[in-house]
Amino acid sequence: MNEVLSLLFPILNVIVTGVFAAVVLRQYLRRHRTYQLYWAIALIMAFIATATYVCMTIAQPTSAVGVLFFRLYYILGAALMPSWLGLGSIALVTSARFTRNCLAILYVLSVLAVLLIASAPVDMVQLSQIAGTPGAGILLPQTGPWLITIIIMNTLGVVAVVGVAVYSGWKMKFRQGTGHLLLANVLILVGDLLNAVAGTTARLGVKNIFWLIMVLGWTVFFVGVLLASRPRIHTAVAKQDKATSNSEIPGSTPLPSK
Repeated sequence: MNEVLSLLFPILNVIVTGVFAAVVLRQYLRRHRTYQLYWAIALIMAFIATATYVCMTIAQPTSAVGVLFFRLYYILGAALMPSWLGLGSIALVTSARFTRNCLAILYVLSVLAVLLIASAPVDMVQLSQIAGTPGAGILLPQTGPWLITIIIMNTLGVVAVVGVAVYSGWKMKFRQGTGHLLLANVLILVGDLLNAVAGTTARLGVKNIFWLIMVLGWTVFFVGVLLASRPRIHTAVAKQDKATSNSEIPGSTPLPSK
């Protein structure tokens, strides 16, 4: 029973990130925006990471398969996901050239993180008690190069997402009819900060609330992204209705679509 309860919030996290990833991936397949691609990659990483965490717990963490699942969970969730999410935010507001330069740097950091985490020794005693916790303190040494790489990638990712959200929200503040976009950026900001707080508290030794905070963070982030898509839909419908009404008035000239 305790094991089932310890998996409740990770399973909820699997559901939220899975739906979130599917929505953003669908948006990318329809619109082919670069930032949507990077966000989709990050969200798929988050989904797979949490799914492997659940599978690891069920399959016995200290088994050979369990250790493999743990490393995959840590590589995708703890190291790569935040920085790829940040790359999506960078692609949203910067030039294609700048985004490509950031992508090249991220490739190097990602390969380095994979190699360091895959080769780091594992504390089997700590791993056997991972159920319901984020898994901090399991890779050895606890302050090794793998941790430095994770901190750098997480910091850059959070700064990018939060910075772009603040920048976009500030621009929306002075425009009429963009209240939903302003709120959306606030929710994205809060959601990403909650995820960052979850990771920080885990490293400080507060482990039992990690998955609860992650579920809240991803849910708030998801609502923000959904809200951000609404004004575009409304604007398109308004333009279509306006063009239709103009064409129905005798002697009127339809306005050119932009």
